[in-house]
Amino acid sequence: MSNVINKKGKKYSCKPADDEHLQHAEFIKKCHLKLRINSMDIGADEAWTNHCLDESLLKNYSQSMHKLASQFWDANNKNDPSSCRISWITYNVLKYFQEDYFHEVVREKSLAEKFIVNWVDNNVICMPEKPFYLLDVGSCYNPFQKYLPFKVLPIDIAPATENVIKCDFLLVPLDTKLNIFKNVCQTLPLSSFDIVVFSLFLEYFPSPLQRYKCCEKAYKVLRPGGLLVIITPDSNHASSNSMLMKNWKISLSSLGFWRIKYVKLTHLHCMVFRKCFLEQIPKSWLHSLNITNNVKDLITIPQDSRNYNKIDKTPKMLEKRDDYMVANLFSELTNI
Repeated sequence: MSNVINKKGKKYSCKPADDEHLQHAEFIKKCHLKLRINSMDIGADEAWTNHCLDESLLKNYSQSMHKLASQFWDANNKNDPSSCRISWITYNVLKYFQEDYFHEVVREKSLAEKFIVNWVDNNVICMPEKPFYLLDVGSCYNPFQKYLPFKVLPIDIAPATENVIKCDFLLVPLDTKLNIFKNVCQTLPLSSFDIVVFSLFLEYFPSPLQRYKCCEKAYKVLRPGGLLVIITPDSNHASSNSMLMKNWKISLSSLGFWRIKYVKLTHLHCMVFRKCFLEQIPKSWLHSLNITNNVKDLITIPQDSRNYNKIDKTPKMLEKRDDYMVANLFSELTNI
């Protein structure tokens, strides 16, 4: 075991890593930094478009993520399922559908009374049956395929394996039916999924508005009562970025989501949002807060507050900066 010290002087213990793992972690970091800097120069949407057109970069990115996730993260966490994002998602999703579904319906009725929203009792609410339809966005290598209760549609802008469908979730059109042609998703179906998973996905985007649009699209493809599960990395203490997570709750409530679970693991924020049968309920809660900020700008991450305009963007300085940060980055990646 070796210690890595970050800029704040905090020590991380990490296992010795071979050169290949370090190279993958460094490459991922540089991709994110390049995308964010480009978004500052030409705008987030154009930067994202250019990023998605760079097929060579996307291929290398997907291969690096696949190897880090399947060969390192899973191996590190196999003896501690509570720290494994895939295990955490699976357990909490199945618990909801198999044990807590009608409890949440009753709670929604109670919230309807609290916020004076009409609840129509003659609506027939049936719990979904197995298999549960799961849309894994940014899937990379389809880690949920081994779980029999799920019928998975894995999508990614750059699939690492052949069983993942190529799709840019931010821009893909929605329609009444799923349309896949030559392993490329042409349209996603409205109100068709029981679960949408954003695992280490939203922080990929350089702007809060892009993240909001993804959550909005997730709302549209979910069935009423369905779940949006969000996993986002953060190795700081639980209270350090608690306001950011509260803002995420506020932002998603404007769409009709109600957060039913939040857990801060050592290196991850884990959240479960439920698509209410009555979207007026979370919207009424939001109205009661008298929020003055634009809710579409509230899905922020710590990197958004950094001043990238002050970075020396010459290749030599970027390389020096990344070399300094990669050890700390890798220590966090190894624990996801």
